[in-house]
Order: sequence, then C-alpha cells, then structure tokens
Amino acid sequence: MTDFIARSRLLPVLAANAREAVSSLRRARLRTILGLIGIMIGISSVIAMVSLGEIAREQARKEFEALGTDVMLIRTAPQFMNSDATEISLKDATELAAAVPSIAEAAPRIQSHGESWHAGKEVGRGSIQGVTESFAAVNRLSLREGRFISDLDVDRSFCVIGASIADKMRQNGETQPIGQIIEVNGLLFTVVGVLNHTTENYALPIQVEANNAVFVPITTARRAIIPANIDIVIARSRAGIHHTAAVADVQSFFQDRSPQVSLDILSAKELIAQMEAQMGIFTLLLGAVGSISLIVGGIGIMNIMLVSVAERRREIAIRRALGAQREDIQSQFLIESLILTMAGGVLGILLGLVVTWGICQFTGWNFLISGVSVTSGFGTAVAVGLFFGFQPAHQASRLDPIAGLQGE
Repeated sequence: MTDFIARSRLLPVLAANAREAVSSLRRARLRTILGLIGIMIGISSVIAMVSLGEIAREQARKEFEALGTDVMLIRTAPQFMNSDATEISLKDATELAAAVPSIAEAAPRIQSHGESWHAGKEVGRGSIQGVTESFAAVNRLSLREGRFISDLDVDRSFCVIGASIADKMRQNGETQPIGQIIEVNGLLFTVVGVLNHTTENYALPIQVEANNAVFVPITTARRAIIPANIDIVIARSRAGIHHTAAVADVQSFFQDRSPQVSLDILSAKELIAQMEAQMGIFTLLLGAVGSISLIVGGIGIMNIMLVSVAERRREIAIRRALGAQREDIQSQFLIESLILTMAGGVLGILLGLVVTWGICQFTGWNFLISGVSVTSGFGTAVAVGLFFGFQPAHQASRLDPIAGLQGE
C-alpha cells in the first residue's frame, strides 16, 4: 500500500517537473539553443563517424565478394622472402591447379616497377608483371581489345597493357595500340592486348594495379625482371570446397614438392576476418574522435544548468519553503537536463544521418543506416544528460532556503 501511494505521488511530481523544465527552457531560449547546438554537433559527429565506419566495412566486404570468396593467396613467408633457396618454383606454381583437386585455378606472378615508352614519349609508370594465362581469369580482368598473355607465349616479347597506358598512347596520336612496340625498362615488347579500366580492390593485402601495369609472359619476366622470384600465387578453390580443406591441400602439395619452402597461405575467410577486425578498430577510432565534440557539448550543458541554478535560487528557495523535497528539486533539474540533451540527441541523429548520406553521395558508397550508431547516439545523449546534469541538480537540491531567499 505504501509503495502504491509513493508511485501515485511520483508520477504527478515528475509530470509537473517536466512541464516546469520545458517552461524554463523556453524562457531561456538563447541558452537552450546554444545547448542544443552543442549536443547536436556532438551526437551528429558520433553518428556520422560510426556510420561511415560501418559503411566502409560493408563496402570493403562487397568489393572483396565481387572478387570472389573462393580466392586464396599463397606467398613465401615474410621472413624467407629474400631467400632464393626457399622461393616458390615456377613449375610448382603452374602445376598447382592440375595437381590439387580442390584448386580450380592458380596464377603466379613476378613483379617489378618501371617506365613505359612509346615513340620516344613516356606513356606509363607502374608495375611490370610476369604472369600466366590464368592471371586474367583469377583476377577478373577483362579485355578491351586484343588478347591476354597465353601459356604458348614462352619467352616471347609480347605484352598486355593497362587502360591508362593505352589512353596515354591515344593522347599522343596512336589510334591503334595493338601491334605497337613499347619500351619497358630498356626492353622492347609488342602490344597484343589492352585491358578495360579496372577498379582497384583494396580489400586484399595485394593490389594488381592493372590500369598502369604492363603484363608480360612469366617466362620472359624471369629473364627480364630482377629479382625474378614469384612474389605471390593467387588461386581459386573449386565450388563446394571448404577453405580449410583447400588450404590443407595446398600446404600438402608444396610440402611434398618443396619441403624447404615456408609458405604463408591466406584463404578468403581469413582475409575477411582480418579485414573486419581492422575495420572494427577503425570504426572505434572514428567514434572516439567524434566523442570529443560530444564531451565539449556535455560540458556546455553543465555550464548552462549551473547558470540556470544560480539564476533561480529564489525560485528554488520558495519551492523548498513550500514543502518541496530535495529529491523533487534534483529531479526537476535532471529532467531539464535530460529534455535538453534528448532533444539535441534527436536533432543530432538526423543531422548525422544527413551528413552521412551526403558523404555517401560524394564517394559513391551505398548509404545504410547503422542501427548501432543510432541507438548508441540516443543512449549517449541520455547518458550525457544524466552525467553532466547531476552536479547542477545536486547543487540545486542542497540549496539552503533561507540563504536563497536572502541572496540575489
């Protein structure tokens, strides 16, 4: 019965305090607007930062899945990369797909960098990659014209150029790049194919950089590129094969062929897990940066509430003299702080979503609303109201009625 009476008294008191809080905020419009702006900017910063982190992670996942979740990267372990005794042999790399049933395709690569020249003019500066015929299919490279490197081009001086190099040749007056001779690091190659423009996939730990690259037969690259080590083998597993089984099969294959080779093998699932872990840390850092402005807004709320308590000392003293409890005074100012921060939180959520949408339109990313960011944004607004409003509310509740009536 006592609990019922207490609850029946509590609700009217809270409702009266809420009405009084709204009335007080209306009377001090300028301070209210400044407080709203501070909280709104802080919440919108958190919302925008966290949402952009989530969107970036989703975008990276989509880019990775566009390349395929069956991809596998095989390379010499980092501590052995400069050791000729432990390099992946060309024979093992080219026979991998045929010898391992779980692997559908495998494409080794030798890579260097240099300049490309045509008719005495520089037309490109990028990577020179020695590849096999399967490299285009494994990396989803498409041809604009001509053909790709063939496994029959053994030791031939043929090359396939990226779209940017072909465009530069056309700007220099060459209407048909196919059949032309280009010079790469002092060696002459005949162009047999031109790639379409390719969007680089930064979800992977290696980049093809096809637009500014020159692709030559891997057998030719072994004579022309120093060092001539295979830096990576990009493989794809067959449909229905679990990634752990494919990794085990590859390890077994190289262990049988070249037991001295120490390999670092990354499957698609492992790459996705690494990517998501990195993007999760990135999102937390963005949220932490956005929280700085939220803390500044919370300090502004505390200052506003302290000024409000100082200005309303007589009002507080009269209410206490008329029988208001300390809890009533404290709840009044806490409710006022909560109303201010929650209103700023709602406006901040809307502003944060608008900013995120605008950035997505500018970058071409797919806009999505992060439920975590919205929920955390509103929850943070409530927490800020309670945390930064408690001290002014506590100070108001401890005010001596006699001192409040005597002082100005």
